[in-house]
Amino acid sequence: MIIKEKLKSIALPDIYMREGKECYYDTYRKKLIEITPEETVRQRVAAYFEKECGVPKEMIELEVPMSYYVTGATGRADIIIHAYDVENDCIYPIAIIECKKEDVLLTARVADQAIRYCDILCGKYIIITNGIEMLMYVYQEDSNSYAIINEILAYRKMLTDDYIIPEFKTEKILRMSMDELKNQKLLIDYNEQGTWVFGEDSSSEVRSFAVNFDQALLDIEHKLPVKKFKTFELLEDIGQRFMDYGNAGGGHFYGIYRSFLVKDRFCETQIVSINIFGTASDFHDEHRGSYTSLMVSIDRLKTSHNSLQYNVDKYAQFSPDGIVKFTHNGKIGNFKSADVMNKVKKYGDCLNVSDKGVELGILHINKLLFLDDKEVSEFVYKLIEYALLREEVRRDKRNKVRI
Repeated sequence: MIIKEKLKSIALPDIYMREGKECYYDTYRKKLIEITPEETVRQRVAAYFEKECGVPKEMIELEVPMSYYVTGATGRADIIIHAYDVENDCIYPIAIIECKKEDVLLTARVADQAIRYCDILCGKYIIITNGIEMLMYVYQEDSNSYAIINEILAYRKMLTDDYIIPEFKTEKILRMSMDELKNQKLLIDYNEQGTWVFGEDSSSEVRSFAVNFDQALLDIEHKLPVKKFKTFELLEDIGQRFMDYGNAGGGHFYGIYRSFLVKDRFCETQIVSINIFGTASDFHDEHRGSYTSLMVSIDRLKTSHNSLQYNVDKYAQFSPDGIVKFTHNGKIGNFKSADVMNKVKKYGDCLNVSDKGVELGILHINKLLFLDDKEVSEFVYKLIEYALLREEVRRDKRNKVRI
């Protein structure tokens, strides 16, 4: 739910100077709080639930340490909404709100943080917000999980469990036909309906491929076959995940990824995810337009990132007869391309190196693409292997190990 305009209409607390810093006078905590982007969101959200959702001010608590409730528990809940227990004459937590500043995406990681606090407090609802969007979930005892609600509940509805859980059906994706994939207006409409899958400056053939491949990734009826190679084993196509992956330049690419459970050549289990995005123009460089980028990302325990950000416009070779050849120069940031090339030459099973670089595969794009099609699956296997070997190069450099 987009909440930005509603929150912006709510007046912020009075501002005072303390020790040379601007501070809000927080009427909930009755203290001066240094102004930060996250604190601004927190103040507006607390006031929203008081003024718009009918929560009594006495039932709103800010920045509550978890150790108040469980000895040794860590972390602080941004906002807790309480309910009154008439029989026992006490209050108890009913909803936990996690606030982030506006440039923080509402990913699964943010929801997990709120869920952890809610589990400690035995609450009923969690709400996550960045001041632009707001999502509300309810705990389902029968499944021991949290389900999203299709509205932000007023306080009275929270108390009476008056909510509706929308039905999310796994429906067969309605694939565009080849004629539709050649219709530029339909492609632009598709691009603007959700996450961009091609850049504004990408050619018509790149746009058609991007939408075709994006729909192949979304089509969960067709799964990537399990297969074993010398460098990795594809254990399972685990379907779609809404993820946020970053790159070395500080960029973020969030959306629905197709994810795969793999075992690398060191017998470590990895999750490799693939998506296709249209990147925006660089306003600091008028010569750098927007382009289409194929993302291959790898989960880590602490941080996850894009192992390969493949510029389709730059590296893919499109022929008039609908054949695309994918090659890459092996570059990773400031590393030498030769390091990657040597790694691929030594350990690559799916991959080959030619005078044009690392060969990632060939696709015939005058037909619909499906992950269980042999040509498409071989392309995806190569992307996975390439991402894993690139990670080895990064690890080698970190550990100062010679290739």
